[in-house]
Amino acid sequence: MSAKPTRFRRGPLVTAGTLVAGSLLVAACGGSSGAASGKKATSTSTAASSSVVIDTFMFSPKTLHVKVGDTVTWTNHDNILHTVTSGTRDYAPGDSGHVAATHKNGIFDMPLDGKGATGNHTFTTAGTFHYFCDRHPGMEADVEVS
Repeated sequence: MSAKPTRFRRGPLVTAGTLVAGSLLVAACGGSSGAASGKKATSTSTAASSSVVIDTFMFSPKTLHVKVGDTVTWTNHDNILHTVTSGTRDYAPGDSGHVAATHKNGIFDMPLDGKGATGNHTFTTAGTFHYFCDRHPGMEADVEVS
């Protein structure tokens, strides 16, 4: 009987510790000049940046602005496989989490297998290029090339 209360007490401590560690990680990763000035960081980046980070099942920034000829590098910060796949997805009406159809356009499709994995693509034409993770619904973003 004494083992059950001990296990129960550890659960909330482990959960609290995980939340604190996660909060510290998010705070450490969000260190931009906007954060230092007290302004909230935006989800859009300008041509000075040509990289995208995959962290906690999200592409960041959501929209990256680059010039024709620029190379974009994606870096996976998660410990699992993600993909960077150009194209679009259709979601089932009424169930935004269910992918009804996937339309890969073949411009790029890179598996990034685990933490530290990278992939890159050089954009040779102007336009908006939508991409997603083929394994995780809702992970989507854009590269706008001018």
